[in-house]
Amino acid sequence: MEAAAARQRARPRTPPAEEYDPWTAWLYKPRTISVLLVGACLLIWASGALDPEGAASHSSSTSIKRGVWAMIAVFLAYCTLQAPSTILIRPHPAFWRLVHGLAVVYLVALTFLLFQNRDDARRFMKHLSPDLGVELPERSYGADCRLYVPENPKNKFINIYETLFDEFVVAHVLGWWGKAVMIRNQALLWVLSIGFELMELTFRHMLPNFNECWWDSIILDILICNWFGIWAGMHTVRYFDGKTYEWVGLSRQPSIMGKVKRSLSQFTPAQWDKDQWQPFMGPLRFIQVLFLCVVFMMVELNTFFLKFCLWIPPRNPLVVYRLILWWLIAIPTIREYNSYLQDSKPVKKVGAFCWLSVAICIVELLICMKFGHGLFHDPMPTWLIIFWRSAGIAFVVFLLAWSWSNHQKFRRKNL
Repeated sequence: MEAAAARQRARPRTPPAEEYDPWTAWLYKPRTISVLLVGACLLIWASGALDPEGAASHSSSTSIKRGVWAMIAVFLAYCTLQAPSTILIRPHPAFWRLVHGLAVVYLVALTFLLFQNRDDARRFMKHLSPDLGVELPERSYGADCRLYVPENPKNKFINIYETLFDEFVVAHVLGWWGKAVMIRNQALLWVLSIGFELMELTFRHMLPNFNECWWDSIILDILICNWFGIWAGMHTVRYFDGKTYEWVGLSRQPSIMGKVKRSLSQFTPAQWDKDQWQPFMGPLRFIQVLFLCVVFMMVELNTFFLKFCLWIPPRNPLVVYRLILWWLIAIPTIREYNSYLQDSKPVKKVGAFCWLSVAICIVELLICMKFGHGLFHDPMPTWLIIFWRSAGIAFVVFLLAWSWSNHQKFRRKNL
């Protein structure tokens, strides 16, 4: 039954044409020919195909930039119209096809960046934002860890004040709220929360941004920001989980306010799937769920290493755009991966978004490794090396013992 339900969730749930509401049915009718004709007209106008002399007045740099953006726009239009639908249908299947196209564009752009050298890559970033290409000092949060600063005349708790009212506190809370809504498992969320703080501790000798005070890392990050984000996210999950999903079409709403509410509810889930991660179901499932956690933490680590290697300041819009894109990619990725784990077919494959997410994560990691070569001079502390080697050995021994125990149980059961 669980496998059948998983396969049902994995299929696109777009309703048949006759089930669409009469007021919104036009949004789901194919417009491929119309868009093709409109797109051709836009290309004629933008490229100057009928006015070669006017187009020749543009500089080569301008023509190349416009050509690249037009190439991306054509590809995204194709994905929106012709790419396969995902398991998500709200607010519209075309929206998630567009996100799929954006993910492919991002993967291709990262691949191009990977084949450049570090200096050329930094100069290339100036084409995306003129403020880039300049070396930036990294802020260290652990330079002064005193809770009380008596020599400061204005505020003797200046260290706490500056950290508590940093704009990244809000980003922290919103980020963990988003993770909670996607993962929907409190235990896994706390593993990720504590795990990333361990990652910051592990790489603090490489990135000054990871050099935090103990009270900043444990109290502010884990016990306040992460806890509040997880708490709010799990309340959101329980709210949607307890709803009754009986959708009534827009034309059948009796009042104007009802029609407005129904229009806004189009941006909420059509139904709510319960994710059954079950990490302790067996050694293989444990590794599969652990892989999800590793990818999550790797994506977050890539954020900081990309900023450091490519000289991107934290407040640059590119950082926000990347995080928004990753959030949009992660929503269908989690749904696809959970369906993959629940499916009991002997031969199965992960969804398109799962494949794209892992591919993007790998290319980002390769960029960080290539461009970070020679930038980090401080060696990892000996105690960290001993800690992670011991943790790795203990983990392997634990998995082997668990696998042997399961094997023995299976043998006794079949005797």
